[in-house]
Amino acid sequence: MRVFSRIGLTLLAVALFAQPAFSQPSQANCPLTLVASNPPASSFGFSPKGVFRTGNRVYVLRGQFLTTYTVTDLGDMQIAREDFINKLANRTNIGATAFGNNTLYVASEAGLETVNLANVTAGGPAVPDPIRVSGTNYHRLALSQSGNTLAALYPASEMPCPPSTVCPTFVDLWNVTNPAAPVRVASISSTTSVVGGFNDVAFNYNNLVVTGTAGTVVYDVSNLSLPRIIGTNATPGTFLVSNGANLLAVGNDTQILTFSVTNPFSFLVPMTLHSLATLQVGRANRIMFHPQAYIDDANNRLITMVDEMDPNRLGPARTIAFDVFDYTVPMFEGRDPRVYESVSWLEGDELKYNPVAVGPLVYVVGETTGLQTYGACGQMAGAIELSNATTLPCGGAEIHGWVTGAQKINSVELFLDNASLGFATIGGPQRIDIPSTTPVFTWRIGTVLDATARGNHILRAVGTDANNNRRQFTSMNVFFPGAGQNCANRRRTTSH
Repeated sequence: MRVFSRIGLTLLAVALFAQPAFSQPSQANCPLTLVASNPPASSFGFSPKGVFRTGNRVYVLRGQFLTTYTVTDLGDMQIAREDFINKLANRTNIGATAFGNNTLYVASEAGLETVNLANVTAGGPAVPDPIRVSGTNYHRLALSQSGNTLAALYPASEMPCPPSTVCPTFVDLWNVTNPAAPVRVASISSTTSVVGGFNDVAFNYNNLVVTGTAGTVVYDVSNLSLPRIIGTNATPGTFLVSNGANLLAVGNDTQILTFSVTNPFSFLVPMTLHSLATLQVGRANRIMFHPQAYIDDANNRLITMVDEMDPNRLGPARTIAFDVFDYTVPMFEGRDPRVYESVSWLEGDELKYNPVAVGPLVYVVGETTGLQTYGACGQMAGAIELSNATTLPCGGAEIHGWVTGAQKINSVELFLDNASLGFATIGGPQRIDIPSTTPVFTWRIGTVLDATARGNHILRAVGTDANNNRRQFTSMNVFFPGAGQNCANRRRTTSH
């Protein structure tokens, strides 16, 4: 494996992401904080999973449940519809998913399945039955930027292969120009490759990247029947992270090396080498990078997660933190956390998957918490302090909570689903019970919710700061029993 000095990597990173001269010292000081949570639609035990965005729609797959969200400017994703895909055959939660050209691809022990989501919108028709090709088993999928080529793999890292035996792995190349009739055109064997057993696949500028136990290789697959090697690198990896264009990261349990990619392809240029944060203290189990990460082009950062390792199967056991690396910050050492790094503890004792950035927000799927939304870089934070609907007094109730932010919060507006309940009053003494580096204040609003229809409703708190930034900073799911049961009449007391 080639070794590159941090000085060289830093100089290259600064050149690629140049900032104006005489600016303030750079530092990655944007921790992620939980701002909203959408409860899960189904159990996670046997569950293909994935988060995918197209335009103003976001799809979240949990098992056979597909939840469609609409992205709003308020910072949360509102549920547009939920569908049970009855004939989806794949069950395992270590299977693979991919999305492109309005088509969802799911793969594991039941084969390769495609689902057309083009018309899956609010009020649209039902999700069509999946198209299935049996006889395959993949745990890694990658779709080309053109949407016409699907690369599929069962990784060497998950193979029960004796150490003294060379178990071959294969990357199958599918023509999915017609997603309803995928055709397997070619198969690349690791026995003919210089990078050992294959572990993961990705695409950059429609070129196929494969990382393995002994290096990383790039293929020109413009002619699917004759894939051609156009580049190799001695960096091995267990997972890949790609923005589909000029950035590619090759990672393993302890470090991630980001490369700059050219078009037309010439060679992989090493850019930054990132290692795990020092989060091992106080933990009996080893820690590791989660095998799923995200390159956030809009904010020039690499969003990774840190997991505790399961000592029995040597895979992720639970996710403990975000470890976010800023590509624009020079890689100076000598402090913890490092100046180019921002560490944020995650809420929920569970394993999380599929981090996806949308604007300043990051979405992640938890096994038990469902879809969580995290905000960064001065985002507002706060809470709605309500246990359940039946604790509200009849005839009028006060709902309250707290809010804080990098800028002064001028107003808080409360919504029930998408209907405004009005603006709250902000004030009172500072909330010293809330740990925060910025002042925390209570907000409160009077409202009448006695006649709210039976069912689950979402309370959403939206703040506006001194710079007129308007953002949802928290939400909570509340079950209302129905008119006549949504509130409690307080007992009257008599004096003698």
